Amino acid sequence: MQGPLKSILAGAVSGIATYFFSLRALGYTNAFVMPSWASLAAWEILVVLGLGATLVALVVHLIAVHILRANAPLALASFLGTTLLAIALAGLLTFGAKTLAAWLLGAFLASLAYRKLRPNNAFKPKPLRGSA
Repeated sequence: MQGPLKSILAGAVSGIATYFFSLRALGYTNAFVMPSWASLAAWEILVVLGLGATLVALVVHLIAVHILRANAPLALASFLGTTLLAIALAGLLTFGAKTLAAWLLGAFLASLAYRKLRPNNAFKPKPLRGSA
């Protein structure tokens, strides 16, 4: 029972932290000056949402899942529910679809990276064969 609760807690904590950290990060990335050769849509997706939302969600979710050693798919589902609830409570559900998608992409990439890079008891001491 401790495993699912830890995973749900990891997703909820990372979702709340992502929401609050992204507010500041989105403000900073939105203040970057767009070069004249870049298109507005590409700039918004790559710089504003990519750095301000996706990167924040990736880092925060990866840290939360790693520290709590959570189950990645369950933590991802909890993350999605928490961020969806946070945007709905703030009244930004009609305008926050791009941000929510960027957060989900970042958390998905963090869960994928955690599943691929987590330790598999490689450093666990093993008894020698033929001894004792």
